[in-house]
Amino acid sequence: MNVFCEQVNGCLVVRIEGDIVVPHTEQLRDFLMEKIEDGSSDMLLDFSGVPYIDSSAISTLLSLLQSARRQDGDIRLTGINDRIEALFEQVGLKHVFRYYESREKGLESFGNEVK
Repeated sequence: MNVFCEQVNGCLVVRIEGDIVVPHTEQLRDFLMEKIEDGSSDMLLDFSGVPYIDSSAISTLLSLLQSARRQDGDIRLTGINDRIEALFEQVGLKHVFRYYESREKGLESFGNEVK
């Protein structure tokens, strides 16, 4: 798994490539938790390079979302494939995370909010 980050208009865009599975989820959580603690609490996670996630990834995403929201931020997703979307629906997370068709729409969603 590879992770690439860039700041775009106050939002941290995180592009992930590869499966998000044990043992990588702990490293991903620690890395992104550090970003949240450093003030990057608005994140757009780009899953366009992620073919598969396991249950540990779901737990990691929920933990990151809670931490971001405690900092008045949010974590949103883009590039979700049908398989991951079906998994989110299966475990009841379809309405917990906001996800967007494109990176641009995801970034726009942060720009349209007043904090």
